[in-house]
This record gives sequence, C-alpha cells and structure tokens, in this order.
Amino acid sequence: MKYLISSVIILTCLAVAKFLTTLLQSSFPAPLLGMVLLLVLLLTGLVKEQHLKPTASPLLNYMPLFFIPAGVGIIEHLGLISQNWPLLLTIFIVVPLSSVLIIGAVIAYFKGRENDS
Repeated sequence: MKYLISSVIILTCLAVAKFLTTLLQSSFPAPLLGMVLLLVLLLTGLVKEQHLKPTASPLLNYMPLFFIPAGVGIIEHLGLISQNWPLLLTIFIVVPLSSVLIIGAVIAYFKGRENDS
C-alpha cells in the first residue's frame, strides 16, 4: 500500500504539471514543473518525506540510467563536436563569464547608488 500511495503522489504532481502546461500553452517542461510542485508540497509539509520514500528510493538508485541517452547523443555526435570545438569552448567559457561580469557590474552599480542615498 505504501508503494501505491507514494506512486500516486508523484504521478499526481506530474499529471497536474502536464495539465498546467497544456492549459497555459507553456513550453516549460512538465516533468520539471512536477518536481517544483512536489518540492512545494514537501516544503509546506503537505507531503512528508516518508510518504515518498518507498517509490523515490528505487528511482534514485537507478537515476544514472536516465542520463544514458544524453551520453549516447554526445558520443553519436563526436564528429560534429570535434568540428566545432572552438565555438563550443568559446560558448562554454564566454557566456558564463560574461554573465557573471555583467551581474557583478549591475550589483556594484546598485550598491553604489544605495550608499549615495
């Protein structure tokens, strides 16, 4: 019975998320929204950890299997990656670095304005 209750809670969060994304015509991924809903339920105390543990523990044990398709996709496109590695490397370095620098500059600007007042 505990497995049934645990599964129903998880699947209900996913179903509600799927319904919301369809209703709102959102491109937000339903599984991610379902996890956010589940997190909100856990944080508010409406759902307790022990209610989810019977189904969640085996899922977490096999979590690496869910990432195998992504790894296969990378291996499948190694030729394309090797052709475009300078661009990819630039994107992986320049975009996060510029984001951090811009955010830092904006924060410094507003902190400076706050101290002037």
